Amino acid sequence: MKNTVRSILILSLVSIFLMACSSDDTEPESTGNKFSAPTINGKRLVKIKQGDTFTSLEYNSQGQVSKVKHHSKDGTIRENSYWYEDRRVIWSPYEHIYNISNGYAVECNFTALTSDDENAMTVECQESYLYDAQGCLLKAIKPPYDFAEEGPINEIYNYTWKDGNIISVTEKTSRETIILSENTEFIINYTTIENTIPLFFIYYYSNNLYLEWQGYFGKRCKNLPLSVTFINHTMEPSWDGYSTTYHYSYTVEDGLITKIAVESTTNKGISSKDTYELEWW
Repeated sequence: MKNTVRSILILSLVSIFLMACSSDDTEPESTGNKFSAPTINGKRLVKIKQGDTFTSLEYNSQGQVSKVKHHSKDGTIRENSYWYEDRRVIWSPYEHIYNISNGYAVECNFTALTSDDENAMTVECQESYLYDAQGCLLKAIKPPYDFAEEGPINEIYNYTWKDGNIISVTEKTSRETIILSENTEFIINYTTIENTIPLFFIYYYSNNLYLEWQGYFGKRCKNLPLSVTFINHTMEPSWDGYSTTYHYSYTVEDGLITKIAVESTTNKGISSKDTYELEWW
């Protein structure tokens, strides 16, 4: 079950995007919410390519992200849509409904499966988000992912801010009032480059990538990350203390981020490299 619900939630953070602004009459429209995707020097981000795959973004007439299309190597396309109202945003096809208060998402309602097998049941779930007086996200509480007899397990993310950036995130699992042994920590260092893009290449938020980019989850981090270290604390001895560090470098042309190079290394000697190319229109 943990993997089932987690995979739905992680989709909020690991997608990659874009193609062109659309004027189609059936596009999701806004009814007045103030947030929209940033424009840089009059241009919008329209495509991000990674190897043989890419994702395209489309916008409604209010400048909000309306469609996200993930293009696979084999030519298949997965499409997500965003529908905006004054007090909520709907993310399809997953039917996540984000309730908005004072301009920010305060909860997300959706359905999930209790397991991956044929006996799975559909349950109603709710995430909630807490902010400080300055609009900085302080806590995200995920719904239960394990429906064992001893009670469901919840995930709680706590965010620490400094100088306008999130410098650490701790994830803890709990069963009612009991904190379990497993938790995860993210340590983040920053560049001096202004943060103007969705952080699709990094996992430390527990909310929707494209809504965060548009300001629906409070104040955005001021700068782009230089490195992120993920540290896993678990009851499994072979994985306790396992860590991965991601290093980022950026190509900036006329104020636009056009390329991101990512290199990851683990404390078990595993390394990898990725490059993302960004197009603006």
